[in-house]
Amino acid sequence: MYINFKIEKLDKLLFDFYRLTGLTISVWDDKMNQLSYQPKEMCGFCKRIKSCKKGKERCYVSDKEIFLKCAETGKPETHRCHAGLIDTAVPIKFNDKILGFLIFGQTVDGKETHVEEGLKTLSAELGIDFNELNDLYRELEPYDAEKTKAAGNILKTSAGYLWLSDYIEIGYNTAASRISDYIKSNLTERLSLAEICKGTGISKNKLYEISHRQFGMTVGEYVTSLRLSEAKHLLTSTDLSVREISERVGIIDYNYFIRLFKKTMGVTPLKYRSDFPFNLHG
Repeated sequence: MYINFKIEKLDKLLFDFYRLTGLTISVWDDKMNQLSYQPKEMCGFCKRIKSCKKGKERCYVSDKEIFLKCAETGKPETHRCHAGLIDTAVPIKFNDKILGFLIFGQTVDGKETHVEEGLKTLSAELGIDFNELNDLYRELEPYDAEKTKAAGNILKTSAGYLWLSDYIEIGYNTAASRISDYIKSNLTERLSLAEICKGTGISKNKLYEISHRQFGMTVGEYVTSLRLSEAKHLLTSTDLSVREISERVGIIDYNYFIRLFKKTMGVTPLKYRSDFPFNLHG
């Protein structure tokens, strides 16, 4: 089975949700790669926390925890992140398979007590001035717990139909799945057309046909998209150098990798890594 998230359409859908509820929302694949986020400008509180290394790491761990819990239960899960904000994750499922997640929130509990004590501890641990952190926290608007639950229920229902509404394309074409699986398993290799044909047992003409029909791009473009997807994952989940990541995804020319990444993502790999927690939710 192969899965294709239609980012442009999802981005518009997320913006509609944000405009209606005022809640930040993002969509992720099952490997914790963020695919879309609304609004594009993150709240000052989260942005400040994620400006330091320890804060970035904690945000990543916090998101991973809620995703794992959500995948385990198969239903919406709400938690308080390491910085005290409330997030809700909703699984995107097709039958029993988790395709990805929607996560929304970055809200505060207006009824919470001892907020200042928690912020003082957080500021000391992250090395951020308490007054600055406290002022940014106070800018966050509280969101009613019942409304949060209602939003989660709506998204749960909506998430189950994303693939029916052509926001996520799911394919069971065995040849397409074989091609996708082979490329993903051999990203470090050269992956010429001849090698892909040999590895999958599919003729060159058939390979062209399947790639255009099922992936909506040429074979070379599809290989590149999978290389960059894995590069993004490694940039945000490991401490590997950009050169090491370039080699791991099969792009030996380091300078070409940087140019390609920037052309596709709009930023250099190092900038993407440093900004990743800015894109992370919660």
